[in-house]
Amino acid sequence: MKICRYQEAADGPIKLGVVRGEHLHDVTRVTDTLPTVRWPYPAGDLFITHLDVLRPQMEAMADQAVPVPLSNVLLKNPVANPGKFVCGAGNHKVVLGMGGHPRRLGLLFKMTNAAAGASDGVTLRWPERTTFHEMEIAIVIGREGSEIGAADALDYVAGYCIGLDMTMQGPEFPSFGKSFDTYGIMGPWLTTKDEIADPNALSYRLQVNGEDRQVDTTASLVLGIQDLVEHASSVMTLYPGDVIFSGTPPTSTGPVVPGDVMFAEMEGLGSMTVEVRGGPGRKTPLEGMEPAANAS
Repeated sequence: MKICRYQEAADGPIKLGVVRGEHLHDVTRVTDTLPTVRWPYPAGDLFITHLDVLRPQMEAMADQAVPVPLSNVLLKNPVANPGKFVCGAGNHKVVLGMGGHPRRLGLLFKMTNAAAGASDGVTLRWPERTTFHEMEIAIVIGREGSEIGAADALDYVAGYCIGLDMTMQGPEFPSFGKSFDTYGIMGPWLTTKDEIADPNALSYRLQVNGEDRQVDTTASLVLGIQDLVEHASSVMTLYPGDVIFSGTPPTSTGPVVPGDVMFAEMEGLGSMTVEVRGGPGRKTPLEGMEPAANAS
């Protein structure tokens, strides 16, 4: 199943749809059957938590719904409430060949305010600085788990999306540069794991203004999907709706500037066009913060 969140207009409500071919089918009312929760709210995305139970109802609703062309809607991030973004570090055979290993490097993190969908685009809040694109597979967790073995890892996965792990370059901590609003693009929809025979063998391509920037396959990852889930869950509990960005080779990252258009496609997961916009520029000047020069 391919599941999207979408708007029919920029100021309209966000709806839930099942994607079939070039159309979606509105199944928003299935969310009325979700359990009522009160504070303190349970960890995890409520919809993803109950996805397996909801799927038969969604299929039935989609059968009855009027098809809506995908070209007529605005696609949002398919995970409404991600609990955390975990990012693979140096997770590519290119890095391995240079002497690095993702298990030695650990993991990077992106704040969930960065979550955005294809229609949101990327806003460079500090356009005077350099922001790189990093196209990856995004793994959406479907069940709570900790200390998950690689052999059982796919039992804890809900599905996959294309991920654009945007990262501002500079001297700040890496997670700072990853956490600007819109720097965690996911889309175009959530493809459930049963539709992907082998997530470790998916070809993908990222173009900027029609020029190839990344052409690769998930087979180039050092830690594949199962190993990434094992690695992350060895140090933290994973909850439904958590997202693991797989990592990508540094040799295929590159800068984007306002006005650029990114096109990302991945085998089995679809494609999406993402516009890059400028922001207001830095609002926290550094003047007066540099250490004073030694007097001669």
